[in-house]
Amino acid sequence: MSTDVPRLAQGQLSTLDCVAQSLAVGPVFSGALLGGILAGLSGGVGPFVIVLTVIGVLGLGRIVAEFAKRYSGTGTVYEFIARSLGQRAAVFAAGVYHLAATALAGPGIAIIGGLLARDFFNAHMGIDWAWWVWALIVTVIIFGVNVVGVKISMKAQLALIAVSVLPFIILFFKVLFDGPNENSVDSFNPSNVAEGGSVFKGLLFAILMFVGFELSAALGEETKDPKKSIPRAVLITIAVTGAFYIMTQYTLAVGATEAGFDFAPMAEVELSRFFGIWIELAVLLDIIAVGIGFQLAAARGVFSMARDGVLPKALSRTNAKQLPIAGSITVFGVAVVTTLIALVKYGTDLVDPAGPDLFFNADVFNGFLGTTVIGGMLICLVYVLVCLGALKLFATKNPIDLVAAVIGLATCAGGVAAQFIEGTKPAPSYEWGRTLGIALAVLVAIWAAVAKKAVVDKVAQHAMEH
Repeated sequence: MSTDVPRLAQGQLSTLDCVAQSLAVGPVFSGALLGGILAGLSGGVGPFVIVLTVIGVLGLGRIVAEFAKRYSGTGTVYEFIARSLGQRAAVFAAGVYHLAATALAGPGIAIIGGLLARDFFNAHMGIDWAWWVWALIVTVIIFGVNVVGVKISMKAQLALIAVSVLPFIILFFKVLFDGPNENSVDSFNPSNVAEGGSVFKGLLFAILMFVGFELSAALGEETKDPKKSIPRAVLITIAVTGAFYIMTQYTLAVGATEAGFDFAPMAEVELSRFFGIWIELAVLLDIIAVGIGFQLAAARGVFSMARDGVLPKALSRTNAKQLPIAGSITVFGVAVVTTLIALVKYGTDLVDPAGPDLFFNADVFNGFLGTTVIGGMLICLVYVLVCLGALKLFATKNPIDLVAAVIGLATCAGGVAAQFIEGTKPAPSYEWGRTLGIALAVLVAIWAAVAKKAVVDKVAQHAMEH
């Protein structure tokens, strides 16, 4: 291989670093902000729904782990699909996956980070800055961490995750041993679904809460032993995230009172005001960790495609630390531009005139929800291709892999189907996310179909084989 080919820093990351990257899926953020929605959709049997979801996601995780044992590059599923379904399919998957990651790392995290930071600092420190100012601050922090060094990025993510998880664990044990309601296994029994709820609806929604568990695969070239570290990181992440979701769902099931499905008020009642504030801060910190993880993955995806000639070569530029600086700047730029677009569209007003009880502008929040629909739906679509690739390449040769591929395929297809089924599909106020996601997928499909053969033939040529 030519020595002038752009490469990332080699062999500096451990299994723990890879776990930190995969845990950037944001279990605290999803468990806290989306957990209440899941509890409602599932009719009070959220823990049971999470157990089912973990089984499905473990099937997909097994497939990703088996691919990672065979190939490791910086393009994640891009390389996996190229080696199984072909290079043109990989071009489509790469475009879809990294548009999704960019949507999540850019506008999605910037908007929700700005809203929650605005609320937190205004309520507890009297700092009254507009949501979009905080959104830009969050974006700069994420960009700064990602360009100072990947080891620092991993350490920052791990520290943020550890600080964020702790108050939820303390609240869980408080509710478990001295909560407002008696402990019960009713929430693990699907026959106890409350009226209006559905295990199926809850399952489709819960799948999206695990999106991004494979982010460590983006670190293949920078890991000391990717053949071992990345598969371990993927499976450990699913297990840890699943355990956290079961814990938080059980906390909601037996700890909710008139405070509703909101952890901060619950912690304030059950523990103290300090813990309520800590949980609010934990969610905000975890959002930053999510942004670091998705920007890191998206930047490496841009780098990988540019290095292979699918995108302009200029986007493969690295800095003195062999980090994909051009890719990071690209994702950073998307975040800044879309934040300013959201500012023009939604304005600076914090209070939603339609609902005085809401702590921030509901329209701006719908902007965040729309970006999560784009990201979740498109990434689940790529997962479907990964499972099909496994069935073609190796899964039929091993009964365990075959079962894992079928379960993973059904789970991911469910995540896509959720966007079109009543009860789990996007609300009218952010249904535009689904429409835009479909439009982006169609455009990427056209791009992949018309790409020159000479370009497509170079796809994934830098993935290392084991």
